[in-house]
Amino acid sequence: MKKRSGGAPAGARTASSAAPEPARTSLWRWFFIAICLGCLVAYLPAVRGPFLFDDRSLIPFFESPPSLRNLLERLARLVTNLSLLAESRLAGTTPAAFHLTNIAIHLLNGFLVWRILEELLARHGERSAGDRMAALAGAGLYLLHPLQTEAVAYISSRSEVLCAMFAYLAFRVFLGSSPDQPMTWRRASAATVLIGLSALSKEPGVAMAGVFVVYDLVFSEKPRLRPLLQRWRLYAPLLAAAAIIGTKLFLTLSREGTAGVSARHKPLDYLLTQFEVIWRYLRLVILPFGQNLDHAYPVAGWPGTVWTWASLLALGMLAAAFWRLRPRYPVAFFGFAFLLILLAPTSSIVPIDDAMAERRLYLGSPGIAMIAADFLRRLQPSWKTGAALAAVLLSLSVLTAQRADLYTSAVSMWEDSTRANPRNGRAWFHLAFAYYEQGRCAESVRAYERAALERRPDYELLVDWALALQCAGRLDEAIAQLERAKRLERHSHAWTVEGRILAQKGDLEGALESLNEALRINPADSNAYSYRGNVHMLRRDPAAALADYEQALRLNPGDTAALKGRQAALAALARRR
Repeated sequence: MKKRSGGAPAGARTASSAAPEPARTSLWRWFFIAICLGCLVAYLPAVRGPFLFDDRSLIPFFESPPSLRNLLERLARLVTNLSLLAESRLAGTTPAAFHLTNIAIHLLNGFLVWRILEELLARHGERSAGDRMAALAGAGLYLLHPLQTEAVAYISSRSEVLCAMFAYLAFRVFLGSSPDQPMTWRRASAATVLIGLSALSKEPGVAMAGVFVVYDLVFSEKPRLRPLLQRWRLYAPLLAAAAIIGTKLFLTLSREGTAGVSARHKPLDYLLTQFEVIWRYLRLVILPFGQNLDHAYPVAGWPGTVWTWASLLALGMLAAAFWRLRPRYPVAFFGFAFLLILLAPTSSIVPIDDAMAERRLYLGSPGIAMIAADFLRRLQPSWKTGAALAAVLLSLSVLTAQRADLYTSAVSMWEDSTRANPRNGRAWFHLAFAYYEQGRCAESVRAYERAALERRPDYELLVDWALALQCAGRLDEAIAQLERAKRLERHSHAWTVEGRILAQKGDLEGALESLNEALRINPADSNAYSYRGNVHMLRRDPAAALADYEQALRLNPGDTAALKGRQAALAALARRR
């Protein structure tokens, strides 16, 4: 690879060459360690957080894990699932351990980004203090930007950080070979395996193969095909493996409807929406305010809006600008391509339920660091420059700590989401449930009322709303919401809850009727048996109650309410003897 003259000004490079290289290298390492410590401190608030939202589904996953054969047959997120299961076996199910592991992987990813930036900058200019400062600042941006919090502070986002770790390792291995020389089988195999591990952590990792291709095509004096042909040992098996794994994962997720793959949106509608979403991502990178765990970004229908086509035009103009600047800012151009390629799996024609999610930016965010580093390398290294960069990174770390603190409770997480987007009915629904779990019944009812205003009430919302009304002592209103739910869907849960509320009102006959109907609908409803046992106890029929409690325990041996009821029924029968 020829070295370019488009790096930092000659004066800057000369001025920075006074200190001995070993001393400078040691200094930059200490600076990086300081950034890592700042990152660790910023994310410490999240460590004390519990399992939240999707994290809670991990508990039954740990308690009754699928067989290794099932995981291998499904293939999707195999590496992520194995890492979570292994950690649960080694460290138990304490949330803090999973949080710390995510943070540790994020720090490792930051180190990889730092080394990648140094290598890219060195290939387009002499290695200098300005380049080292720029690489360090880029790595700091990657580690401390608050947009990373959803991927790092959210336990269920283990897939994001693992996918990125293997992808960056693959790219680092790739960079170890000159494009002017054939790649060895050993290096090609290592890069291919690492991309496979990345894709098996989360599906977008397969896009790193596209990054390799773009690098070899355009990261040189002139676009050329020769590097692709010279690296046939890499590209032949890599592209074949990427196609096979990518197709398998897409078919699996589409069939299951998991991982957000959606049948609700048309591919073209989703693509049009992504032109706007990408600009939202870029705005959040530059001005990190208005972040949201759940943006609920609406999917545009064909033919879109004025903003849709304006966003596409602006994106094309931005791409053209980076292409024109490529001779002088090659790393920045490559960073822009890096970002778009790794966003493509979630920001193109594959429709996903949620059109926008901040965690999706994590994998491609080194591209942002590359753009920043290529411009920062022109700055003269000095105490003033260092202080300015330190102030920016410190400000970002404060914002990251504030975002990480939201992951300490479901209430704080969803309160922030509803403040950021008050029209998001889904966020109001989750906030209402979080209030209910904390026993804040009146607040829960108000949040359900708001959720019903912002979205069409479905069965689940109405039943949960009834539970909140029961908690608040508004029993007649709770029954009214359950009647609405029963008209929408014939599911035992609504009748079970109705039976409990009627028993609370003293209508034992009505309660028995509702619980009997629940069991006709679903004979395996353990809660209905447990609640019916309670009603029998109130009717002074401990024998019937004992039969219901024992059936509830046969269906759900861990039902603590049924265990207590069984003890009470046995005690009542003993007294009668």
